[in-house]
Amino acid sequence: MTWNETHERIRILRVVEAVAAVDMSGALPWREEWRAYFDGPTGLVAALRAHWHRRSQAQADAEIIELDDLQDDHDAHDAHDAHGHRRRTEAGVLQILRRYDAGGSAAPVLLSLAGPRPSLPARTRRSRRSARVHGRVLPD
Repeated sequence: MTWNETHERIRILRVVEAVAAVDMSGALPWREEWRAYFDGPTGLVAALRAHWHRRSQAQADAEIIELDDLQDDHDAHDAHDAHGHRRRTEAGVLQILRRYDAGGSAAPVLLSLAGPRPSLPARTRRSRRSARVHGRVLPD
C-alpha cells in the first residue's frame, strides 16, 4: 500500500467517524469510490474495527498514565470527563460495529453518501514554492 493510499484510507475512516457521530443509526456510511481502498463495505467495517481497537488501547494506556499522575480530586474529575467525552464522540462507530455484529455475516446496512466528494483545498503557488529544496521539487 502506498503512502497516498494509506492517507486516503485514514481520511475515509475519519469521514465515516464524523458521519456516524451525526447519524447514530448504525448504518455504515459508504461511497462506491471507497471500494478500491477497502474491497467493499465489509472491508471498511473490518478496518473501522481495527482502527477502533488501536485507538481504544492507545487511549486506555494514556488514561492509565494520567491516572498515575493525578494530583487531586479535580484532576480525577477531568480524567473522568475526558473518558466520557471519548465514549460519546465515538458512540456512532460503536453503533455501526454492534449493528454489523448483530447481523451475523451479512453485509452491513449502508448509508449511501450522495453528492460530490468534498474536494481538498488546492495547493497555493506559495506552498508549491516552499516544497522546493535546492531547486528540486519534493514529491507530495
